[in-house]
Amino acid sequence: MRTRFFIWFLIFSAFWISCGSTLPEIDEPVENKCLIIGSVIFDVNGYHEVNTTVRENIEVAIIGKVIDSGQEKRVGFWAETDDNGYFALANVPPGMYAIKGFRTRTMDLGDVAVINELTDPQRNYFELSRSDAIPMTGSLLDVASKNRVINFKHNIFSLHRNGIISFQRSNQIRDFKLSAGDVINLPPVPSYFLEKFPASAWSVFLDMQMN
Repeated sequence: MRTRFFIWFLIFSAFWISCGSTLPEIDEPVENKCLIIGSVIFDVNGYHEVNTTVRENIEVAIIGKVIDSGQEKRVGFWAETDDNGYFALANVPPGMYAIKGFRTRTMDLGDVAVINELTDPQRNYFELSRSDAIPMTGSLLDVASKNRVINFKHNIFSLHRNGIISFQRSNQIRDFKLSAGDVINLPPVPSYFLEKFPASAWSVFLDMQMN
């Protein structure tokens, strides 16, 4: 009996480890709704003598001002990155959106939360947060829905040894050197989802983003 239980435990554990952080299937399009896509790279560059890069299992907080059922609304969503750092949310209302912040866990630093107040253009930058609670507030929204896709592109957050976070957003990444020394090159985000979900009806709208 114990042997049988142990075998089932090993099978279940292997399944959980292999499937726990992969991107789930994307729901098919609903009329007048959009698809959010993007990627996040969190690169720790000397902070507390740590040099590491996190891409998987990052919880991304996204806020928006949208028109839903003819009314303007404020919305907030959470998305989680897959093993490669990509996130997607299907069938959200069209409108203007922004990344409010994210939270993740690193082996060397433990739980980390990063936030942008998104209220003052003079202070429009990301900072380490003392709390893992990220309020879905703010008025500086910088990404618009286009052809039913809200494309946040690649978002690189670099935490430096002085605690300052530099942020850059790129359509594609060319020869970017991470703190641990690896150099990465990444094509535009829509190509990732076109390859991952070729049969999805979203592929028509994703292909428009490539032009």
